[in-house]
Amino acid sequence: MGPFTLHAVLGMGGMATVYLGSHHARPGARATPAVVKVLRKDCLSDEYLLRLFRREILALRDMDAEGTLEVIASDPNGERPWFATEYVPGMDLQSVLDAHGPLDTAQTLGLAGELAPLLMRLRNNRIVHRDLKPSNILVLADGTLRLIDFGIVRRLDHTWTLPTQNVGTRAYMAPEQMLGIADYSSDVFSFGLTLRYAATGTPMDRTDLASLDGTDPDAVHRHPGAGLPADALSGLAEPLRAIVSACTRPHRDDRVTAPGLLTLLADHRVPPPDGTDGRAPWLPEGARDTVLRHLERVRSFLPASARSGRTPSGWLHPLGGRAHFTSPVDTGRGVALCSLDGSVSLVDALDGHLKWQRALAARIEHTPAADHGLLYVPCSDRTLVALDTADGSTRWVYPAGNSGLFAPAVTGDRLVASARDGSVHCVSARTGTRLWISDRDTGPVFHRPTVANDVVFVSGWQGRLRALSLLDGTETARLPQVPDPVGAPAQSRGTLFVAGRTGVLCAIDARTGREKWRMVDGPPVRTGPVPGGDLLYVGTAQGTVRAHSTTTGHPVWCSSSTKRLTCLPVHHDGTLYVGTDDTLTAFDASTGTVRWQRITEGSMHAPPLIAHDHAYIGTWNCTVQAVPLPPRGAR
Repeated sequence: MGPFTLHAVLGMGGMATVYLGSHHARPGARATPAVVKVLRKDCLSDEYLLRLFRREILALRDMDAEGTLEVIASDPNGERPWFATEYVPGMDLQSVLDAHGPLDTAQTLGLAGELAPLLMRLRNNRIVHRDLKPSNILVLADGTLRLIDFGIVRRLDHTWTLPTQNVGTRAYMAPEQMLGIADYSSDVFSFGLTLRYAATGTPMDRTDLASLDGTDPDAVHRHPGAGLPADALSGLAEPLRAIVSACTRPHRDDRVTAPGLLTLLADHRVPPPDGTDGRAPWLPEGARDTVLRHLERVRSFLPASARSGRTPSGWLHPLGGRAHFTSPVDTGRGVALCSLDGSVSLVDALDGHLKWQRALAARIEHTPAADHGLLYVPCSDRTLVALDTADGSTRWVYPAGNSGLFAPAVTGDRLVASARDGSVHCVSARTGTRLWISDRDTGPVFHRPTVANDVVFVSGWQGRLRALSLLDGTETARLPQVPDPVGAPAQSRGTLFVAGRTGVLCAIDARTGREKWRMVDGPPVRTGPVPGGDLLYVGTAQGTVRAHSTTTGHPVWCSSSTKRLTCLPVHHDGTLYVGTDDTLTAFDASTGTVRWQRITEGSMHAPPLIAHDHAYIGTWNCTVQAVPLPPRGAR
């Protein structure tokens, strides 16, 4: 179908068939999975269905993949209309609930917290879905959600007329949909019944719709049977019952709005889906593994070039959640891959073969550290977990208390990790025993601490550059400060380097704490400093990379770029690796000459790992890609 090869049927609906497909974005590139929706042959002569099909494409483009699927190609006016979206690895909510049963009240509220922002995105794009239900909600392994099947979507503007047919799924539709009427409040009604189904496991018997035959527009407002049965919400506990009741009032004007729903959830202390508050995922026990097994079955229909495995151009390993938050980690036994869904995998560095995999109980948003045969993983539930790299078993768990930990660093037998409350934690790298916690600073310390000469250097967001004793965490010196520091301080050859967003670069003697030099006339800085030999590299807000002398701070060379700089550059063996959107560029570290470029399988937001003659890249599209480096003479 167009440039896509179709491999399997994912689903069939009233007007279209949905296929698992793949395509090659460019000659010689790896096949990329896609979802291809094709209008059924028996619907080609129905102008109403053709309009609905074309509206679905427009609605998805308007949403721009925010909470749904990105359209990558389409032919709505062809002999057989079709469109293709990105393939997002997930399983529909209906199937998840069928496999694991109803959710408890806390889990259902967590589901509401994940789903409610999608209603706001529909509203912001003036879109009414009209068929919101569990089977049209895609669940990713990390617990995040996507809305799918916009086949009967309605746009609330002056260009699309009101349909004359009632559309939707009877068990979840608002009463006014029986009369061909639908607006934002209709989706809120369906949202409420979706929560009810998630909590009870049984759909509503919609006897309230029996008297609405579609001929009397006022019937929904005056008929006493238009509301849900009195016992419809009797099995729900508070505050879930109050939330569902506010969504499912029979009159549209009486229902809570999408903005009001977010406020209502906040009033009941339902956290937003930002993964930063340490709450447990809403998914029931074992559901993540169910989703991952489902994804493996689906991927088995794809050609080998679209799945993980060794090829002349490297290998690709699929994950259950986004990989762009963390960089791959070289453990000595293989490359550790972490994803936002809480899974940790160890794969062979050369062929991507899976050695072991663990599913942790919280999200992983920061790059782990590795040493002593252990992988130290900071989790969103405010713990630091040490996994044995031989088999993935847990060696110890360190509870950080009320503050989440970020990227850790290992130095000898000690492990230090910065915290959201501005403190630094130090534990035994072998046992996880707490050794000390420093005083708090004025802002979170997001970045990995830098250790030199038994001193821990940290720079907090809206905080200070601090020097802490590795022995007991006390502050050892008052250091020169840089306004609005960006990234972690870097250390090379006894010198500490700090960058500020306003373009300031500063070099500090790591032993004495005295300033060596300061440059103040540079362009705004986007990344922290990266030392390499005699040069210091920083990424700018304009997307370029600037090289400075480590001894004087004077500029040496500057790259040019038309793309957005997305992650910290990496210096390795005389080459500087720079990620911009979906391109990895290798520069001669001394001159700034471009040696080679590679298009990646998706956008990268964390620095690549350069090891074993490969660049290992975590991407936005739930994959980790291994790119072989050219032979040394060709670099």
